[in-house]
Amino acid sequence: MAANIIIFTAPVQAGKTTALMRWAAKKDRLSGFLAPDADGLRRLFFLNTRQWADFQLTPAEASAADTGEVVAVGKFYFRAAAFAAARRVLAESLEQRHDWLVIDEVGKLELKGEGLEPAVGQVIRYFKNPKTTGGLLLVVREELVAQAIAHYALENYRVIRLGEELPEGP
Repeated sequence: MAANIIIFTAPVQAGKTTALMRWAAKKDRLSGFLAPDADGLRRLFFLNTRQWADFQLTPAEASAADTGEVVAVGKFYFRAAAFAAARRVLAESLEQRHDWLVIDEVGKLELKGEGLEPAVGQVIRYFKNPKTTGGLLLVVREELVAQAIAHYALENYRVIRLGEELPEGP
């Protein structure tokens, strides 16, 4: 049985999202989101609607925002509302027909049960079912791949490294 869960990996800032933007431009029936940099800040690009949302805050924006509106990750600050929108898109994606559901990215927050959780766990459980159609593409930085595999108890998956060919169909 072919794996319908793909882990796409490379080191931080190696070009994973850029490669996925090119890949997604040639695809229909996508859902999920990518998180490319624009002018030095991360934004969310929702694949099903092709719409953008602000995601990362500057330090000045973060200090001016109310505490509940900001999620701090190391030296970076993100909009809590953008995390909520991404979680909503993931939940809604399970009720739609698509060829690929893309999550950019599963990182340290998710491995601690924060950030995009519990939506990421729900999506992964859904795609673990062998009767599920479509594919799940998880972006995971290289140093977190083993942790992500263990955390989500992945068994039937395939790892694709940046530079290797991305999948055509699920």
